[in-house]
Amino acid sequence: MSTSNHFDSIADSFNRLWYFSDDYKDFVIQHIIDELTLSGEDILVDIGGGTGTFTSRLEQESCLKKAYCIEPASAMCEEASKLTNITAICGDAHTFLATKTPFTKILLKEVIHHIPEREAFWKTVHTMLPHRGKLLIITRPQHVAFPFFKAAKEAFARNQPPHELFESQLRECGFEVETTLRSHTFTLSKERWYEMLRHRFMSDLGVFSDEEIEEGIREIEENYTRESIDIIDNLIFITATKK
Repeated sequence: MSTSNHFDSIADSFNRLWYFSDDYKDFVIQHIIDELTLSGEDILVDIGGGTGTFTSRLEQESCLKKAYCIEPASAMCEEASKLTNITAICGDAHTFLATKTPFTKILLKEVIHHIPEREAFWKTVHTMLPHRGKLLIITRPQHVAFPFFKAAKEAFARNQPPHELFESQLRECGFEVETTLRSHTFTLSKERWYEMLRHRFMSDLGVFSDEEIEEGIREIEENYTRESIDIIDNLIFITATKK
């Protein structure tokens, strides 16, 4: 299943599955605003913005001049289009850049591993950004602290390039690059976590059959005896600024 088809299949429940907690959302939103130094003068492009929930909040809290949610999965983009304070565009990153739509800040939250021909993408973004314009990548280490089953952790690691690769490519394009690791811990009931796994809330889980997911849940159950699970999310924020 392709990434876009995978997210089309869970579009109606995506916001619920990715809810985590209000504190988690607030944590991520505030760091995005700070890293991108968002203000009312900015035009933000959220690449792979999904259902637009983060794009919409960023627009509201920063009073942005304009906010675009770019999402290749049509069902996800349809959900985003219901939000009246953002502009949802169904398409991929390269297709959007080809439109030459102006922007001042660009966000890639947990999607950079899905973008092909990244070096060409960086070069185009660098050309299009104004002086001191910014790009922010939010990604994860190859080895996540999520309570996944062993095969899921291995699948994630295979699909997740090392963040040092992005840093190197961005510097080669002429960006100033700063990287910060931030961690947030939250607690979910095992029932809720297992529901997320069964719905394959991350695309890396899309390769597993229903039977493999259930086997993986049994593996997790052996390691967690309480009814709740503490989940540590280690996020890498890579901020690139055009000199």
